[in-house]
Amino acid sequence: MTQPVVKAVDLFAIGPDGEKVSWSSFLGPMCEAMIVAKLTFDNGQEGIAGLTTYTEHEFDQTAFHSAALMTPFLLGQGMYDIPQINAELGRKYVPLGHLPISLFDIALHDAKAKQGGLPIYQMLGAAKDKVRAYASSPLLETIDDYIQYCHQMLDQGFNAIKIHPRCVFEEDLALVHALQAEFAGREIGWSLDVDSNYNLEQALKMGRLLDQYQWEFFEEPLSDADLDSYKALADALDIDVICGGNSLPNLHLIKHALQMRAWDRSRFDVTSIGGYTGAIKVMGATQAMGMKAEVQSWGYTLTQAANLHLMLAYSNCDYFEQAAPYEKYEVGAKQVFRPDADGYINPTGLPGLGVELDWDVLDPFIYQHRRFEL
Repeated sequence: MTQPVVKAVDLFAIGPDGEKVSWSSFLGPMCEAMIVAKLTFDNGQEGIAGLTTYTEHEFDQTAFHSAALMTPFLLGQGMYDIPQINAELGRKYVPLGHLPISLFDIALHDAKAKQGGLPIYQMLGAAKDKVRAYASSPLLETIDDYIQYCHQMLDQGFNAIKIHPRCVFEEDLALVHALQAEFAGREIGWSLDVDSNYNLEQALKMGRLLDQYQWEFFEEPLSDADLDSYKALADALDIDVICGGNSLPNLHLIKHALQMRAWDRSRFDVTSIGGYTGAIKVMGATQAMGMKAEVQSWGYTLTQAANLHLMLAYSNCDYFEQAAPYEKYEVGAKQVFRPDADGYINPTGLPGLGVELDWDVLDPFIYQHRRFEL
């Protein structure tokens, strides 16, 4: 059977000129780059995908160059051979290869779904058509700043909030107490992400406080690789303890951590786990153990879209993570994701990822571009 094949690949590194944010007082302002792949097939169909990178001082070059090293292996490949392509790319030696493998896998799924006239989540097997959002805060300066931020997010329709505190233990304790006092009696889905800045003793103390206040989950109190300490923490607490999800994008490591009950939910990003081909395997393992997946979706609209479609395809994803304020992450996107009146995110209804880019808006921010052709 003949099928459309990849005729050309355009890679873009885009550095939007927006306000720089951070999520720990130990980090500087982040340069958040959008790395975009656009595949063109010999029948004229296109597939697109984008991942978001985070670096201090200047916009990232490594993910773009990794994708450039991987691209020649994609040319001439068929639209419907996605699992085989994913496996073949995985056998190549390319530094940071999990990033372009994810990028190209998502773009292939986007093209395949567009060819079939379906949103990706429907092609994967829709479990639902909306998902509850939480506002994922940036680093702020004072307790009053966090209180004001939370009021603003609730006014915008969110009913769940994840706090990125200053990651200084005593300051964070005071912040949690203050938020609990300010919003007492309101039904808010609270969570805390401390970017692996605690030791085990501090994590236990904070976790017991979050248990007392019945917060939803406690993210990345420790280094993701410290599974023994995570196991001790998860055993001691009622709150769900999860990893950060960035440093171990590997199916086997995630399965091992879940099996030993080091983490109470899986945590990963479609744009780094191997695209949908890799994410489906992680979701299968998570479901088989009767556990939830806390899928990451911080980043620009294409990154959000890729993760949203996975969430909608499965029944065990409770939340969509929306970096907020969200306007800076919507640059160049003709369709965007914002919570509805009930605090839910809905897909756009368009086929594929459901997002189109306005290249006239993005063009001034492109700092790398390469085109590859058969």
